[in-house]
Formats: sequence, C-alpha cells, structure tokens
Amino acid sequence: MRAAITQLVVLFCLSGTGAQGEIGGGIESLIQSKGTETEDTTHKVMRRQTTSSSTPDVWTELKEVRDMVGELRVELRSMEARLKDKEKEVEVLKKENAGQTKVAFSAGLTTTGTGYIGPYNTETTLTYDNVITNIGTGYDPATGIFTAPIKGVYYFRFTAFERRKSQWMALNMYHNDKIVLHNSEMNDKGNHMSLSNALFLNLEKGDTVYLNLPKGCGIHCSAANESTFSGFLLFPMSAPGNKQ
Repeated sequence: MRAAITQLVVLFCLSGTGAQGEIGGGIESLIQSKGTETEDTTHKVMRRQTTSSSTPDVWTELKEVRDMVGELRVELRSMEARLKDKEKEVEVLKKENAGQTKVAFSAGLTTTGTGYIGPYNTETTLTYDNVITNIGTGYDPATGIFTAPIKGVYYFRFTAFERRKSQWMALNMYHNDKIVLHNSEMNDKGNHMSLSNALFLNLEKGDTVYLNLPKGCGIHCSAANESTFSGFLLFPMSAPGNKQ
C-alpha cells in the first residue's frame, strides 16, 4: 500500500499540473463509484430488512385464512348431514302419505225460497245442497248422506239457525240407522237462535252419516250458510297387514 502511494506522489511531481488534474479526477471518480456502490448496498440491506419485517404478518394472515377455510369446511359438512336427515324425513312422510285417502266435506242449506225448512209431519233427512268442500266425494248433496270411503275415525259437526217465534229447532245425527246425537231448542222469544255440536265416529267402509229434522221442528236456510253439515277423516284404521 505504501509503495503504491509513493508511486502516485512521484507521478504527481513529474506530471505537473496536468497530471494533478488527471489524478484528481481519477480519485474523484473512484470515490463517486465507491459511494454509489455503498448506496446500492444500503438500499439492498433496507429492502431485506423491510421484507423480513413484513414476512411474519403475511404468514399470520395466511394462517388465519387457512383456519377460516377449515371452519367453513366443518360447517359445510354439518349442514350437508342435516340436509340429508331432512331429506330422509321427507321421504318417510311421502311413503306414509302415499296412497292415503283424504276425506273432508262441508255443505250448507240453501234449497227453499222461503228461507225455512219444516216443520214436517215426519222426520226428514236434510239435504245440504250448497257444497263448499267435498274432498274424496264422500258426501252426496242429492241425498244429504255421507258415506265413509275407508275405515277410520271421522269428525262431524253441524250448525243450525232459526228465527221463527215459538218454533222448535232440533237435529238428529245418524250413524247408519242409529241416532248418535240429538240437539233441540225452543225459540220462545222470536229472536235469532242457533245451536251446534260435534263428535268423533269410528266408521267402517261404507258406513253412512246424515242429519234428520225431527217431526214438528224447523230450521232456517239461506245462501249465508247459517245451517251447515261438515266432516273429515281424522285418521284411517286397518288391521295389521291389511290395506284399505
């Protein structure tokens, strides 16, 4: 190193001012290049530091996303399992209801132009002609008789209305040829009078149910369906191994 410095001093002395300018320029260039290299190195170190400092945050976010994906997969599998269970329940209900007879009817009295039926000298079957509902076609509006299409437990209900003073209003409900329900009321004040009742019946296939107006009694009828007869199949019944 010392020999190189000695040589530079000698050259400086021999070359004079021109040599001095050249040497000075060379040294300045050398210094500038070294300075540039130093700046580049500094920038590289800073970039490395920045990258190394941000890397932990990226990995943390990736880990959180991975955990979220895992949770979503678990929830999705749980939802798929619940959906399969519901589909099985629907299939069971479809099989249970497949081929099951549905029966329901409701009808009102609207036949006479006077607005009244009775009193008659004999007991008379009422024909509820204004059919509102007749699913299963068990009810016949021409006769007023309901015929059970299958064996089962049925629910029946009636309403009745009267407004003639001193007029008895009464109804008999028949199961085949037997009275299973009787209601009666005297309209002694001439006001609007109504009555209703209901019951469950265990019917065999082909059994009949209908309403009779007893002798000497009357009932009001109109398009407002103030007097009605209704019923429906609550549930079928059959012997084990037998199909209705």
